[in-house]
Amino acid sequence: MPHPSEAAMATGNYFSWCKETEAAFLEVTDTTEIMRLLAQHTLDLGLNFYALYIRHPVPFTRPKIFVFSNYPERWVRKWQEENFSEVDPIIRYCQVPGTLLLWNDPVVKEGRKVFDAAKEFGIRSGFSCSRIASNRVVGILSMASGKSFEKTALCAEKQLKLQFLSDRILDALQRVKDRSLSVMTIPLSQREREILKWTAEGKTAAEISLILSISTHTVNFHQKNMQRKFNAPNKTQVASYAAAIGLL
Repeated sequence: MPHPSEAAMATGNYFSWCKETEAAFLEVTDTTEIMRLLAQHTLDLGLNFYALYIRHPVPFTRPKIFVFSNYPERWVRKWQEENFSEVDPIIRYCQVPGTLLLWNDPVVKEGRKVFDAAKEFGIRSGFSCSRIASNRVVGILSMASGKSFEKTALCAEKQLKLQFLSDRILDALQRVKDRSLSVMTIPLSQREREILKWTAEGKTAAEISLILSISTHTVNFHQKNMQRKFNAPNKTQVASYAAAIGLL
């Protein structure tokens, strides 16, 4: 399994590490290889556990969620049984792409009980970051250790590497067409895109008909057709979904 050489890691040459890491992820051909590579990187960074939480942009209230991890199975079951997803500070604070969170940050005090419960399963310190894929899927990558924060060197370089790894993993999952990175694809005609754009601007069907020099009936026809494609109850939700998945 390809992974950055120990020599590159030992020198502390971050840019050499990035180059080798990117090349390694370009060589993988399936999800299993991606996770094996992630596990190796976790160990190389002096940590024990990884977790990748993937959230789709739509639907807004019940989005598709995928989780990959090598956490102890007993901890995963407890996390699910206790419904910790509702209070987990990692999920709460890392929803915004580009966020970097150290688990001992004072901001996580409201969700501290999740981290306290994790200690019973040998998970004592860690950090997380969130990135966004080209198809608007958000990925939150966490790495954790059985050691305390005082004994785990979560230095700036490790944080940079976590962010770089997050991007490479999302790219790789998308390239191998893993279902966790497969979002809804909505084929729209040029006319539908035009109407969708003006609908998102708040224009009525009558206003759009004047702008595009077509009948109101034609505008309504295309808007109904898009509602069917998006499985949306109204044109407002169509515009919202389209913006969320990058069609606007």
